[in-house]
Amino acid sequence: MVFRQAGQADAQTVLALYNSVKGTPFCVWDEDYPGEEEIRGDLAARCLYVLEDMGETVGAVSIVPENETDRFECWKVRQNAREFARVVIRPDHQGRGLSRLLVEGVVKELRARGAEAIHISVAKTNIPAGRLYAKAGFTVRGEADIFGGSYYLCEMVLDTEVGKQ
Repeated sequence: MVFRQAGQADAQTVLALYNSVKGTPFCVWDEDYPGEEEIRGDLAARCLYVLEDMGETVGAVSIVPENETDRFECWKVRQNAREFARVVIRPDHQGRGLSRLLVEGVVKELRARGAEAIHISVAKTNIPAGRLYAKAGFTVRGEADIFGGSYYLCEMVLDTEVGKQ
């Protein structure tokens, strides 16, 4: 498995990944989100990553350039925290631990960038994602009605001086 930054050549493959999970159980995305606009923005910001298995793209994730959830007071670490979003695994590859590999790739990347914490909002109805993030070491810090639904606000404090306090 290879976790790497996506390039323009990956745009249509990532769009197909997004579209392949829309309407499936636990997915809260609609027909318009995420789509080409999010992919263009993520590629321009150099924050889109893919997971490949023997050269075949089986997953994607965005390490978003601006934290949309910064406004919430629930976070233990508010400075130097990063957020990731739009986690997707191709349906025929789900249930094989690949989401965990995507999260591990994000954690490794953000540690290398010096982040002190990682935030993610998880739809309350996305039970498998909630379990994944809990097993990965994320803690639910709060809840919010955002993006047209109800979400858990989850945080992983990374191994830094701030996280040890």
